[in-house]
Amino acid sequence: MMEREILELLRLERIREPLSPGKRLREFQMRLQKFKNGEEVEVAGFLIGRRPPGAPRDALYYILSPLPPSELSSLGKREFRTYLVIRITERTEISGRARPGSYVLVKGTIDAYPWGNLRVVHAGSIEGRDYSEYWKDYRGFALSRREVLDLFERTVYLRDDMRNALIYSIYGVPFIPGKSWGEGFEFTTFKYGENSDLLALWKALKYLYSSLPWEVRRTRQRIMEVDDPFLGLDFRLGNPNGSDMKYYTPPTKRGLVHLPSDVERDLEGKRVIGLLPKNVDANPLDRMARLSETPFVLLPSEERPYFEKNREFLQLIPNLLVTIFTRREKLAVLDRKKTLPLEEEFLRWLREFRDDYGDPFRALTAPSGPMNVGLRIELGKRLFGSIVRFNGRITRKAARDVRLINEAIVNDWMVVLKDHPSEMMRLLREYRMYVPGTLKAGRALEVLHDLASVSPSGEVTREDFIRELIRDGFSKGEALELLEKFLAGGYVYEPFPGKLKPIG
Repeated sequence: MMEREILELLRLERIREPLSPGKRLREFQMRLQKFKNGEEVEVAGFLIGRRPPGAPRDALYYILSPLPPSELSSLGKREFRTYLVIRITERTEISGRARPGSYVLVKGTIDAYPWGNLRVVHAGSIEGRDYSEYWKDYRGFALSRREVLDLFERTVYLRDDMRNALIYSIYGVPFIPGKSWGEGFEFTTFKYGENSDLLALWKALKYLYSSLPWEVRRTRQRIMEVDDPFLGLDFRLGNPNGSDMKYYTPPTKRGLVHLPSDVERDLEGKRVIGLLPKNVDANPLDRMARLSETPFVLLPSEERPYFEKNREFLQLIPNLLVTIFTRREKLAVLDRKKTLPLEEEFLRWLREFRDDYGDPFRALTAPSGPMNVGLRIELGKRLFGSIVRFNGRITRKAARDVRLINEAIVNDWMVVLKDHPSEMMRLLREYRMYVPGTLKAGRALEVLHDLASVSPSGEVTREDFIRELIRDGFSKGEALELLEKFLAGGYVYEPFPGKLKPIG
């Protein structure tokens, strides 16, 4: 009995303090109370474009809230509220996005306000700030890597690779120079047969999605309406989050088959983080499978996925947002130098899996296949960036984690290919259109395509190609002879002397 009590105390000791709205309201009020009249101050909050009660007529008076629109809207009628009044004149400098609902930084002189216990700032400047800055101010409440893993392991029940990919997806993707894609991510899962429990996964993802605040959900609702009993006012507030760090899960069963066209555009441009159960049979020619970072297939043999309704999970959602936005700040850009470990691991993986799986793997890597080599390295870099954000640093293990997820995806689609022989033959024919028929020549050209896939320009130097062939077991004479045949046969061309580019 004593041992059980000790274990429970230890468990409670490990639980992170939730960053509740009430805590933030009290801290805001205590900070305001410490300011002395006439003191120069800086205060950040969400702008409310309504005139407060008792406002004089000598200037514009607006209100500042310490809570974002969704949390302000969800406060109960009897719950504590606090605000700051802002006095704006023609001398006030306004920069950035400063609309109702925007997160802003106000600088000026604080004073008493002639209504209730409110204070007023005579604003010298109002600067629109990024929504993420709000959460980064609470970085002391961020969860550790282990805490996030434990939280999801106790809340979401999926096989390990799928649950890990789900965690990585919520961190978004760093900007990759040279690419037009945004910070979005596609965690996509297709059904396989009639008993794959796809709808159970949808309910689980909807639970996660509905737990998130309105500001980070991709919805059609553009305005949040708030009725405040303390001030006797109602507000209409816009969404302060203008980034790609918004999440989407289909709200209805119809969306599991056909997504709205505007959502599809956002997904294709990677402008939203899609948590997407697809209630359609897995098809190796599906376009979304090709463009998704993690196109899993939910096989009937797997355990039924679900979310445990976890009170701690709900309480720690604000802490999770702090974690996501502080890690996003730490890794905002992912240049090629940072992805070199991934490229090396990716090339090894391609060679090994072609040897182990042969034609079925080649079919999956055809241009129209779900593991198209050129796209898969780019999508792998995005997955790598999300993993690095989650871990907090760049490691070779992150590259191996990408490989493990790619292997799991391939294993899923191998099962599907067995039941789609016509699609498999079509993909193989497509693959062989740009790979010569002889075994050695085909192997050599695969090496060239692999090297081109990890090159930003899609070009490979003659020296690198010959060197890689020799490393793969070819003699130098064989490598040079094959290169000349490729050039003569139109499989490869030289855009510049010494540079090679495969056709197809």
